Amino acid sequence: YSRMAEEENKEEVDLGEKLEKLVEEIKEVMERRKERIAELRAEIERIEQDNVSLENTIGELLKGF
Repeated sequence: YSRMAEEENKEEVDLGEKLEKLVEEIKEVMERRKERIAELRAEIERIEQDNVSLENTIGELLKGF
């Protein structure tokens, strides 16, 4: 087993570890984005409900005229 082969093997292991770390970081980013998307969807839903409420109020006010 030559020293050169040992070094190549070590480099492969290092690259494998780096790749694994990168994949983990990407998974974390994707998970945070998924959570943020869920938060934004909930906020959009609340705003839409508020709009419906406001439209109903405006409709009631206009009936009085």
